[in-house]
Amino acid sequence: MRPRDKVMRAIAFYFSVILFCVLLPVILSYALGYQIDYYNFKIYKTGILYIASRPAGASIYLNGVMRQDLTPTRIEELKPGKYKVEVRKDGFYPWEKDMTVRPNMVTKADHIVLFSLTQEMKAVSQGGIRYFLVSNNNYIYYMKRSGLFRSDMDGADLRKLSSYGNWPDNIIGRKFSSNNNEFLFFSSSRLGMVHLQPGPVRVDDVFIGQDPILDAFWYPGAGYIIVVTDKDIKVVELSGAGTRNIVSLYKFNSSPQNVRYDENNGSLYFIDTRIGVDSVESNYLYRLDLKERFFDGIMQLLLKKEPDTGYEKR
Repeated sequence: MRPRDKVMRAIAFYFSVILFCVLLPVILSYALGYQIDYYNFKIYKTGILYIASRPAGASIYLNGVMRQDLTPTRIEELKPGKYKVEVRKDGFYPWEKDMTVRPNMVTKADHIVLFSLTQEMKAVSQGGIRYFLVSNNNYIYYMKRSGLFRSDMDGADLRKLSSYGNWPDNIIGRKFSSNNNEFLFFSSSRLGMVHLQPGPVRVDDVFIGQDPILDAFWYPGAGYIIVVTDKDIKVVELSGAGTRNIVSLYKFNSSPQNVRYDENNGSLYFIDTRIGVDSVESNYLYRLDLKERFFDGIMQLLLKKEPDTGYEKR
């Protein structure tokens, strides 16, 4: 082998070694999810953005720049930071959101729903509707001055159930019982109940309030309704003719706030005021448990028949 060939081989060998040493960190960095910022001479860990939409096939824009990928897709090797993400498809409203890509993590927006620009809408009933309810057994009930009507969910098969049309003005609540056989309705001064079955449909007045009615709830599994007024919490017994037993369970110190009823455990939550240990009036969250020994407590109140028990007749 000539000396010149040996020199050329040595140069090629050492050049390959140097090139390998230079490129190896770059190759390993990319393989491990790193990128090199050649302008700032920095190495940073990249992140991934996963985007899926319904319908699929939507365009993706990052910081106003359109990507070649269509949903669903994974956008890899993104520099960590905030991105303005837009998802667009012809015929649909666009979706956009500021999203943060974190190093070595997958940031997901995989439940995007694009809504059509042309929404399907149609009238499902004739005019004159004052109020309506939708039951769990796929019926719509219409409260009109001319009576109570029922249709299916498309407004077809319309039937008149009752000629009753004396619905209160400004009804603030309508609630079905658990079996959908009855529903109650109430304004700030009057509470009524519609019996849908068994037997003919009828409408009864259940409670006329002297104090403004705020809300009402079915007591599960029994013929009682919990009525929350501006002054107290009452329980109204539904059975019986002519008179109804009404018991005041709790009197508020001030008008209650954020009244919520948990039907699963029969608990009523509300905010009321009281004087604390520091002699300062403050708001407190209360829970009134109605399910445990509820009827025993009511029977004790009813059997006492004393003026201060809160027992009322109507």
